Amino acid sequence: MNSLILAIQFLTVFTIRKDIAVTPRLLAAALSWFPLVAALQGAIMAASDYLLSGLLPVSVRSAVAQLILALTNGGLHLDGFADTVDGLAGGKTPQERLRIMKDSRIGAVGVVFLVLLLLVKFLCINELPTGARLAAIFLFPVAGRWSMVPLSAWSRYARSDGGLGMSFVGAGRAALAVSTVMTAAAIFYLLGPAALSIMAVLAVVTFFSSRFFKERLGGITGDVFGFQSEAGETFFLISFLALGKVIQP
Repeated sequence: MNSLILAIQFLTVFTIRKDIAVTPRLLAAALSWFPLVAALQGAIMAASDYLLSGLLPVSVRSAVAQLILALTNGGLHLDGFADTVDGLAGGKTPQERLRIMKDSRIGAVGVVFLVLLLLVKFLCINELPTGARLAAIFLFPVAGRWSMVPLSAWSRYARSDGGLGMSFVGAGRAALAVSTVMTAAAIFYLLGPAALSIMAVLAVVTFFSSRFFKERLGGITGDVFGFQSEAGETFFLISFLALGKVIQP
């Protein structure tokens, strides 16, 4: 239970208990619950979208969904996304890139890509088909948080001086299996078997992402986890819209 509570407190702004002794083993176990924590955020977004459906146009509700997601995790992953982009764009060596990423200030390149990311996600949410809108809103953060687990399993930590993200690197088989089954079951139940293809392709993309960051940074960091979560969410939304076009009768 402590691992679930820790996952909630790490991924969201919700504080349940302050007296949990945080250990590397507990942090590693918390990875199993990442999709479940994301499901909590997805449920809040889907409920909000449903309750506001008779009051606000779909474009405003799409913006509100993004706002809720950012507020419920304190913009943690958006910050990681921007820092990662800054590092990749500004450094010529892994050491330079890691140094730039450690800077709390966001550069111009990070800002531009952050705006583009939010724009693409907004457009995708806005275009979700009515019949599957609530399910997709519920699931896209689940897919994003799940993609962090295989990334952890297939990567090593980049920084030699350690850091909080180090405890989340090297997910074991149990965490990967639990999180994968949890995510697959939710997608299968809400969107049907065809949507599992999105998860399969996302797994492949995540594998190559781990190889990419190994080459560019020497591994992954806490910021890269945030980048992966945002990229996974966006990939799921785009792929879901594309799948709908492919399987239309």
